[in-house]
Amino acid sequence: MKKFVIHTYDYDRGSGGIKVMHKLCDLLNKNGFESYLTPVFGNHDFRLCSEYDTPLAPQELLNNLDDSIVIYCEGIHYNPIHAKNIVRWILGMPKQEDMNTYSKSDLIYWFMEYYYNDYLGHKENILEVREFHDDIFVNKGLERKGSYFTIRKGTPTSFIHPPESPHISFERGRDLEGLAEIFNKSEKFYCYDNHTFFSTQAAMCGCTSIVVPDPEITKEKWVEGSRLHKYGIAYDVDDIPRALETLPLMHKEIEQMKLEMSENVIKFAKRCQNYFK
Repeated sequence: MKKFVIHTYDYDRGSGGIKVMHKLCDLLNKNGFESYLTPVFGNHDFRLCSEYDTPLAPQELLNNLDDSIVIYCEGIHYNPIHAKNIVRWILGMPKQEDMNTYSKSDLIYWFMEYYYNDYLGHKENILEVREFHDDIFVNKGLERKGSYFTIRKGTPTSFIHPPESPHISFERGRDLEGLAEIFNKSEKFYCYDNHTFFSTQAAMCGCTSIVVPDPEITKEKWVEGSRLHKYGIAYDVDDIPRALETLPLMHKEIEQMKLEMSENVIKFAKRCQNYFK
């Protein structure tokens, strides 16, 4: 059976994409598929998550990757560690300049259907791995007032949040406990990035979570693009009643996703093993 080598960045609590790369390595190892990490920028002071089983790939393995399967995220161009068998795990909206650097023989997996692009195909290959931190993002029943907003990626052309609302920066997002405290004390959270997990985390804490729509993305496409978009999160302010009504279903969906995650990783691993025979 081929080993897995995941080429990624230092573990970062505030970066969902990096976090799930480390989480995938952990789940592969826990389900009997030998898996390693290899750093994008070398081994010096490479940060790992102490709660995960994520060993670094030994140099002898990296010297000959012909019998391994290497996993790159969508932003890694070409084939920096000279792998023979490559999986591209598309963790965000893929850019054409990124996709142009992939090989036709690469196996494509999508983090969720929302990111799908016909240029790459493989629409049936979905692998949604999450670290929910649902011990941190819980509704504490605190008194709520005011609102917050975040931009994260992109440049909004207009703003709908109250002008006195504080901004949640990327750096602040690394403090998960502090972020959960904000979401527990706020009435509303306005999110100008329809890709970030912040909108889900806010809803988990009982805060009214509002994703500010992308003019090019319909409500139907956004809602149907991920299991976590279906419940508890409003796509624009007029969708708030639906979000509040379906919030209990979000919590049930999260529990179901946690139950299915290992099974989905096993299916992914077996598909990769068969693809690269």
